[in-house]
Amino acid sequence: MLLPNGLDQRIAETISSTIEGERKHADTASPAWRERCEVAEIAMLADSERRVVLSHIASRRGETAASTLAHSAGEMRTTAIFFLARKPS
Repeated sequence: MLLPNGLDQRIAETISSTIEGERKHADTASPAWRERCEVAEIAMLADSERRVVLSHIASRRGETAASTLAHSAGEMRTTAIFFLARKPS
């Protein structure tokens, strides 16, 4: 599903910017950082692409891993949407 006015792209840009800001202060060699980046990569995808990636993850790593990533990516997208809603145009 395409979101109006390039919203998917704006969400991806917001998430990317957030991750870049966090990178300055994060232990980028840690498992937690790798997981955060994986969630961000998934969250930046459009719905159809996200479904494909999560399906692949489910078949390789299990349904629980895919479900956890989907939930985390959804939360990250929601946070980005709220940020964009507060941001003056």
